[in-house]
Amino acid sequence: MVGARGLSIAWGDSPQYWNWLSLRQSRFPAVAKLREVWWFEIIARIETRILSSKTNYAAYLVFKFVKSRQGFDARPIEFDVYFEGSNNHKRRSALLDPPTNVSPQLSQDKGDGWTEIEMGEFFNENGDDGTAVCKLCESGSVQKRGIIIQGIELRPKYGK
Repeated sequence: MVGARGLSIAWGDSPQYWNWLSLRQSRFPAVAKLREVWWFEIIARIETRILSSKTNYAAYLVFKFVKSRQGFDARPIEFDVYFEGSNNHKRRSALLDPPTNVSPQLSQDKGDGWTEIEMGEFFNENGDDGTAVCKLCESGSVQKRGIIIQGIELRPKYGK
């Protein structure tokens, strides 16, 4: 997993938009808590040489919400997982905080206080495929607040 400090978070260094805090439930010393933004963008870059070759990987955003949250039920977040420099993008979108009566629920409770949602997948052919980019973005006219980001996790994905 790439922890929150290893991610590129738009406005992540601005305390008026994001707070960095320590949570007991996190496997990392710091997580990012969104105070308020309109432009929500997070990017992870992972060198494929550190991953197993001939393996299909899925990327997951690992997060949780605070009670006072806003904007993640109104507009979908765009997810994109691809190799840097490639034009082969398979974008998908989903609400991070959909109403409970909406089906299917794409996010899953991990059982440890965190939630995950699959961002996309890629095949690591030889382990020298370059840099895998995992990106999420929502730049619409909706104010967003109240999400805590632990990181972006890559796991082998077997079957379809």
